[in-house]
Amino acid sequence: MDFTLDEAEQVVADLAGEILTDKVSPEALSAIESGPEWFAADAWLALSGAGLVGIALGEDVGGGGLDLVAYGQVLRAQGASVAPLPLLPSGLAAMAIDRFGSPEQRAALLPGVARGETVLSLGIQEPNDDRTRHPSARASGGVITGQKSVVEFAERASRLVVTATSDRGPGLFLVDPAGPGVSMTAGLSTRLEPVHLVELDQAPAERLTEDDDAVAWLVDRVVASLCATQLGVTEAALRMTAEYTSTREQFGRPVATFQAVTQRLADQYINVQAIRLTASTALWELARGLDAADDLRIAKWWASERATEVAHASQHCHGGMGVSVDYPLHRYTLWNKHLTTSLGAGTQQLRELGAALASA
Repeated sequence: MDFTLDEAEQVVADLAGEILTDKVSPEALSAIESGPEWFAADAWLALSGAGLVGIALGEDVGGGGLDLVAYGQVLRAQGASVAPLPLLPSGLAAMAIDRFGSPEQRAALLPGVARGETVLSLGIQEPNDDRTRHPSARASGGVITGQKSVVEFAERASRLVVTATSDRGPGLFLVDPAGPGVSMTAGLSTRLEPVHLVELDQAPAERLTEDDDAVAWLVDRVVASLCATQLGVTEAALRMTAEYTSTREQFGRPVATFQAVTQRLADQYINVQAIRLTASTALWELARGLDAADDLRIAKWWASERATEVAHASQHCHGGMGVSVDYPLHRYTLWNKHLTTSLGAGTQQLRELGAALASA
């Protein structure tokens, strides 16, 4: 395996980083947080104008024709800037439609996604049920009944890609969130993002695919994308902490020169490097159609358990400054916690990995 980015992927990484650094400053984030919507509109327009929102979609629908590794670089840049954008839910929903949708479905939705005009979202989590590959929502006769929790950007989304089980087994379906039989209850995630509980009561739905592995295909890529986003979050938080401890003085010298601080941040550097390695492995394997089941569990464990260590060390090394809402680190800690628990934290990953090893 060689995880060195090729020329096109490096261009994507550099461009995404430049745009989000320019458009999503701490001051811009404060203005968004005090406004009516959790959405960085200027950054979204800039990313879509640069072709990055649809970089992993087919060229025939206006996309860039690249793969999940390239999109992972956009998500990593989002994590580094903690930009409130629907890159993960809309991008992964669009990729599912691109792969499994009919020509009519692809033509109706994906060009708008690539241009930044259409936002999609995902309904793959269910209340008190972590079996995302085996949804309890039921699909029959062109309608779905069930609940989907932690649905991001539900009010802005034109369509939801929803997982449900029919007589044929788990499948992917398109649901109009403004359509009949759909109701939504608003809430807040750990990172203070508006999310919704979506209740489907005989809601009309179009099946995306006849492929019985489509649900697992989508869930795997969402997990890998969470890890890519967490990589950006932890890299930025560690870099911020290194800069702070290098300038903050105690007893007449920088805090970073104290052995306990140096050792603790060195441990976090190792943790971040491991998050990078395991996330890159999962993205690389999925982009090439390989079986990434075990590597996904390992990647999510690092992006949960060890990412939590990065968050704690960053806060502790900042002292009281770290918890101030006037200082940007608190956003990275909240994002870290949100991503840590999304689709299963470390203990769940170990359980699943242990079960897989036992069955083998």
